[in-house]
Amino acid sequence: MRDAVRHLRDRFSAPVDIASLAAFRMLFGLVMAASVARFMAKGWVDAFFVEPSAHFPYPGLAFVRPWPSALMHAHFACLFVLALGIAFGCCYRLCALGFLLGFTYVELIDQSLYLNHYYLVSLLAALLAVLPAGRAFSLDAWRSPERAVSTIPAWALTALRFQVGVVYVFAGVAKLNRDWLLEAQPLRIWLSARGDVPLVGPWLATREVALFASWFGAAFDLGIVWLLLVRRTRSLAVLLVLVFHAATGLLFPIGIFPWLMSVAATVLLSPSWPRQALERLRSFWPASSRTGLAPDLWRAPAWLAPALAFHCLMQALLPLRQHFAAMKSAWTLDGFNFAWNVMVAEKAGAVSFRATERGSGETERVEPELVLLPFQVHAMAQDPELVRAGALLVAERLRRQGRDVAVYADAVASLNGRPARLLVDPAVDLTRPLPATWILPLE
Repeated sequence: MRDAVRHLRDRFSAPVDIASLAAFRMLFGLVMAASVARFMAKGWVDAFFVEPSAHFPYPGLAFVRPWPSALMHAHFACLFVLALGIAFGCCYRLCALGFLLGFTYVELIDQSLYLNHYYLVSLLAALLAVLPAGRAFSLDAWRSPERAVSTIPAWALTALRFQVGVVYVFAGVAKLNRDWLLEAQPLRIWLSARGDVPLVGPWLATREVALFASWFGAAFDLGIVWLLLVRRTRSLAVLLVLVFHAATGLLFPIGIFPWLMSVAATVLLSPSWPRQALERLRSFWPASSRTGLAPDLWRAPAWLAPALAFHCLMQALLPLRQHFAAMKSAWTLDGFNFAWNVMVAEKAGAVSFRATERGSGETERVEPELVLLPFQVHAMAQDPELVRAGALLVAERLRRQGRDVAVYADAVASLNGRPARLLVDPAVDLTRPLPATWILPLE
């Protein structure tokens, strides 16, 4: 056992090339700069943060509120600059930390805006903020050559690889269910909606194609990490990554997730892959412009390795909590978020509220659009906890008018093509302590 532990320690402490970490930094920064610019260009800063009169804060984070309009736009402009700073390695540590804090702040304003790739961006930014990704192929290293290094301990790169691997593996595990493997849901719904695609559209609408895509998607997520890590299968794996993520990005409206994962997959390649690529281009590269790195090993602070080990442990445990949910997590969303349930649920619904005066018993119907915007209503209709939060917003709005009311919800939802059914008990007052059975079961 001592020999095994010593071997493992030596393997994780061995120096590896910093090149892939630096390349990931550049690609991540460019993708995030493009994403922030796209967000601003589409007017989403106003639509998601300025125009709503109410938000769905995360538990315990009600103090996280959006800035006024001008400052919110300035905030996103700063995120764009910080992302470029990460890409070019200019004041890298400051830019990485600033981007992490600024992006996570935006993500925490409203639960209805949660997306897997937003969560992943914060995790990757946190890792980049503590890793020495700015010490090679960067303006910082060019301005201060004495700070440049060519190698890092293997555990530093392993932590980043583990984070990327967790996303793929748990996304694959989430697909090992009846809906995905036997019913080809929700891919049948999404592919049928793309029947207008030239040439392949009619095929996309067939059950056979949906089944093939479902099985291939599960196999891809479960196997791609190992295919990228093994040298013999690496070339095939890179081709699979590019084709798979390009196809999902073009067919489905899932934002930057495919492009972010294509970039993240590069950390699973050989640590020296960027340097090897530069060597192949050497004949086209002027000698005076060739990138040289100091042959030094980066010396990590003593606290970093244990901190990264704890981070990896938490990332392995958090996705498991949904398997202890009392009911199907895609229906209740209990433990569903922050667990890499990627593309496994198509859920839609409708919600309206009934406000009953506690004194007179008079009841009126209140539509959620009175206090929420359409994107918030759409997210609320899928999540029982947000339905309750919406009921509390309605009660607060009427309370400001001097009315004491009980609020009930008529909420129906459909999961993966099933007939719509009641999501929460319509007889439960959502402004009072809730019984254990207030969320109705799927089956």
